Amino acid sequence: MTSLTPDRTRQILADPVFRELASARARLRWGLSIVTLLMFFGFIGLISAARSALGANIAGSAIPLGLVLALTMIVLVVVLTGIYVQRSNYRFDRLTSVLNREFGQ
Repeated sequence: MTSLTPDRTRQILADPVFRELASARARLRWGLSIVTLLMFFGFIGLISAARSALGANIAGSAIPLGLVLALTMIVLVVVLTGIYVQRSNYRFDRLTSVLNREFGQ
């Protein structure tokens, strides 16, 4: 294993593949975080603004609308996590292996 010197660190940080990897991961991470935060804060806002509508039962069942929306949010968070994992396994791991080969790790 090669030691990490300040010059080597600068070389890695200046590498275009490393920059692409770092910016792509940041964009995806921020995008998914914003979607998740908007979803959760939107649900909290909906609870405060339309409490009676969320407590109403769905037509023909005893399940309230708020419960269905909460469960849908949980499923969407799992789907967003799956999107991140799939993207990470497909694109980010490939870029990481290129960097590892290039810098001898």
